[in-house]
This record gives sequence, structure tokens and C-alpha cells, in this order.
Amino acid sequence: MKRPLVPIDGSAACGRALAHVLAELRRADGVCVHLLNVQAPLVSPWPGKLVSPDMVRDELVRQGRDVLAPHEEAVRAAGFECRRHVRIGPFADDEITGFAAEEGCDAIVMGTRGLGRVAGLVLGSVATGVVHKSGVPVTLVK
Repeated sequence: MKRPLVPIDGSAACGRALAHVLAELRRADGVCVHLLNVQAPLVSPWPGKLVSPDMVRDELVRQGRDVLAPHEEAVRAAGFECRRHVRIGPFADDEITGFAAEEGCDAIVMGTRGLGRVAGLVLGSVATGVVHKSGVPVTLVK
């Protein structure tokens, strides 16, 4: 693993996924860890009346960077190069797998929230979507 992607949503599960990556990479050289936060687009009932689309986008990117900041610090403290990214899209699994393909990531390591099989079937699951759509190996950390 030289270019792992770790999706970060601010949950404890994503923190465990990042800890797993850092433990696995502890002796690796030339590694660049990609951190990705996916923000859901906002739909305004009054588009363009109160807030411009650019203002909404800038705020979503700011929020995403705030979520990523402590995780970026952890990667750098472990001695690895880190790049943080924020994408905006309605389907997190599509954004994650699309990003991995575009950036040439060689693995995706992500946390699960442990909803269980029934809840995962009813509510849907970003992790399940990523597993099915990814062109690179996916490791799920509970």
C-alpha cells in the first residue's frame, strides 16, 4: 500500500480505519495517505436569492477541511505525506470510488458504523457501495 485512501466522516469508525492504516504502514517508505471527506450538496428552497452557489460550495469545503484537520495531523505526526480532499456529491460511495480511480489510489480503508446486516440492508451502506463499486482492494475496519 503506497497510496491508500481513507474516507473520513468524523466518526469513531473512520478514526479506527486511519489508525489501522498507520499501523500497517509503520515501516513503509514513499507513502502518501489520501484523506477524503464527502459533503452532501445543499438544496436551497430559494436558489441564488440569499446565498450564491459559490458561497454554499465554499462553506461545504470549509466544513470538510475542518473534519479532516485532526486526521491530517495524525498522519503527518506518524511521518507520512498526507493530502486532504473534499468532494461534494449526493452519493458518498460514488465519490469515494471515483476519487480512488482518478487519483490512482491502490487501496481504500474505511470504517463501518456496525449497523448490522438488517439495518445495512434497510438504510443502505456507503461501505457496501464502495466494496461493490471499487476497482481497488477495500478494507473495512469495525
